[in-house]
Amino acid sequence: MASLIRATNLWGYSDLVRELGGDPEQLLSRFQLPVSIEQQSDAFIDFRSGARLVESTAVDLDCPDFGLRLSRWQGLDILGPVAVIARNAQTVRDALTAVARFLYVHSPALKLEVAEPSGGSDMTFNYEITERGLPDLRQAYELSTANFSRVVGLLAGPDAHLAAVSFMHQQLGPDSAYEEVLGCPVLFGQPRCEFHLPAGLADKPIDNADQETRRIGTRYLETEFLPHDATFADQVAALSRRLLPVGQATTEAIADELAMHPRSLQRRLAEEGTRCQDIVDDERRKQAVRYLSEPRLYLGQITGMLGFAEQSSLNRACQRWFGMTPREYRAGLPRARSVSD
Repeated sequence: MASLIRATNLWGYSDLVRELGGDPEQLLSRFQLPVSIEQQSDAFIDFRSGARLVESTAVDLDCPDFGLRLSRWQGLDILGPVAVIARNAQTVRDALTAVARFLYVHSPALKLEVAEPSGGSDMTFNYEITERGLPDLRQAYELSTANFSRVVGLLAGPDAHLAAVSFMHQQLGPDSAYEEVLGCPVLFGQPRCEFHLPAGLADKPIDNADQETRRIGTRYLETEFLPHDATFADQVAALSRRLLPVGQATTEAIADELAMHPRSLQRRLAEEGTRCQDIVDDERRKQAVRYLSEPRLYLGQITGMLGFAEQSSLNRACQRWFGMTPREYRAGLPRARSVSD
């Protein structure tokens, strides 16, 4: 199945094409992309169509640095909800690690791996476009690299630059284009695409970061988006998190959501060494830990949010999970006292 990518990856496309004397509507139509797609921030497009569009446009308009130029309209905000977490991380290292972790939300065809520095060396990021069947991805790689560079500047300050960048392909545009956009040494014809972040920038604090916003954003992405390599059990766990608050996290309801017979659901899970009821119980336990740590929530509220009909069911579950009652569990938490239950 072909991968998708957020339509924000085309922000600025029409403006740049017109700036170069081209017709963006004609080019977009050639690849079956709506002419208004740039304005649809929450939309996704076929990854291959988007990549071919950028590569073809660079050739048609004789603009070898098209990807680098396009980044002028982009940067961190194209990542949508991932950008919220990055902006509110404690340090540049934390922000970029979060981007690497959740990049699949932008597109499952993109992979960013972090190699932690050792002995004061640069922090290295390995970047790969995993979508197959695309012979030419040079513009796509240069656009992504330019965007990463802009993200570093936004998080660490306008004077911050990468230490170096490596591309697998040979040089496309003039030296001045790479210098203007990347502001660092660029190596071509390398075994992999890499971004090198100076060790001194990695631990730089991010101004005006809000840890509560980061926590909420992280929870949202963990709950609503599954990585491309998620197992079937992961899908069932995600469904159970959605169904728990409405009291519908049953094998039958989850099977119905997946358009499967309950027995087929259990067989698929058995192949992965688990059972639906075990997954639901584990998710309920995780949510209980989260809710019991919130002092403003009454036990009666938590009972409903976990899909229990009665508080006695919550009490029995907590005894099984933690060996104590909900009140006893709360009393042992190192935080402010909860509301009276």
